[in-house]
Amino acid sequence: MKTAKIGGLVLVAATAVSCVTFQVGTIQPNVSANNEIVMSPELKTLLRANPRPKIVIRIPNPPSNVTEADRFNSYINVIEKTFVQKGFAVRDRALLENLMRSGNPDYRSIKEKTDTDLIIDILALNFDGKVAVRTFFNKTTQKEESFATAQTYVDCAVVALECRVTIVDRGQLGGLFTLRTSPADLYEYSFYVDGFRQKMAWIDQASSGMFPVISLTIYQEATRLQLTQTLTESLIALLSGAGT
Repeated sequence: MKTAKIGGLVLVAATAVSCVTFQVGTIQPNVSANNEIVMSPELKTLLRANPRPKIVIRIPNPPSNVTEADRFNSYINVIEKTFVQKGFAVRDRALLENLMRSGNPDYRSIKEKTDTDLIIDILALNFDGKVAVRTFFNKTTQKEESFATAQTYVDCAVVALECRVTIVDRGQLGGLFTLRTSPADLYEYSFYVDGFRQKMAWIDQASSGMFPVISLTIYQEATRLQLTQTLTESLIALLSGAGT
C-alpha cells in the first residue's frame, strides 16, 4: 500500500488504477468530564487555612500478589513524589500502617504521633477501563466530526484513581474522589479515516488494513507511571483549589 499527501489529504493507492481518499484524525475523549468529586465543608475550611497540609498516603487494600504489590508500590511512590514536588509535606506511610496495626488508635493519637493533617487512602488505581470514542478531531478539515455509524469508534483506555481523604484531628471523612484520564491526554495518537468515516487505521499500522474499530491501549509501564502522575496532579489541583 502506497501513500502520498496532497493538500492535507492522504491518498492511499490500493491498486495501480484506483485510489481512495483518506483524512487524518485524532481523538480528544475528555474522560475527566466524568470525574466524581465530593468534598466536605470542613475539608474546604482546613484547606483555606492551610493550603499545603501535611499528608500521609495509605493503601487500605494492597495487592496480595508479590509482583503486583511491587508494581503498585511504584505507582504509590509516584503519587508521594508528586505531592512533595508540589510543596506538600508527606509523612512516612509505614509509621501510619504500624499504628493502625497496633490496635484501634484514635485519630487524635495518630495526629500526635505522625504530625499529619490528612490521610489520603488510595482505594483503587485501575488501568483497565475503556470508553468508546465516537467523535474525532479531523486534522485535515480542522473540525470535530462524528464517525458515520454507531459501529465505528476508537476503543480508548481509561485510567481511574479512587481515593478518600480523612481529616485526622476530627477522624472525619473530608472527601471522596474518582479521577480519570486517558493516554490521549498525554500524547496525540493519529489515524487515517476513510472518506465515508466508517473505517480507520493507526498511521503506523495502515498497511494491515482499515477497520471500524481500533484500540488505544496502554502497553508501556512508563505510560502507566506518567498517567499516575497526571491523576495525582489533578487531585492536588482540586485540593489546592478548594482553599481559594
